[in-house]
Amino acid sequence: MTRIAGQESIAAVFGVAPKTIVEWQEDGFPVALRGGPGVPSEYETEACINWLVNREVKKVQGESPRDRLFRLQADDLELSQAEKKGVLVRADSIEPRLRSAVVAARELLMRQAAPIAGQMEGCDRRKRETLLRDAFDGLLRRLANWRNTAAELEAPDA
Repeated sequence: MTRIAGQESIAAVFGVAPKTIVEWQEDGFPVALRGGPGVPSEYETEACINWLVNREVKKVQGESPRDRLFRLQADDLELSQAEKKGVLVRADSIEPRLRSAVVAARELLMRQAAPIAGQMEGCDRRKRETLLRDAFDGLLRRLANWRNTAAELEAPDA
């Protein structure tokens, strides 16, 4: 690392006026050793170059209020188009139907308890597990198809 003494010297490295170095210091330009009256400040060239590069990169990457507005408008348009195409659906339009389907599924499961219990009389463990698995699989298949009406969930199995 090279250390340079004095604002005039570091300004010459960057091709700017010494006043620019003072302004940059107010923005965080690194000073290795702060001078005083009659004693020049010292600067590490590598740290100063890194600071300037990072500053310029942030300027390029920074989003102006106008850029942000355009980005938000574009995002809104993209979401609107996705909704029109049916790729995106608002949660508030799905939630009542999904809730209805879950309630109907719960009711269907509760109604199956007695018939299944009757079918299980005298069955061995394997047969009981099969009866329960079949009932649960049927219910889960219907629940997975929740977009169809909740009334379908309420219909008895054929």
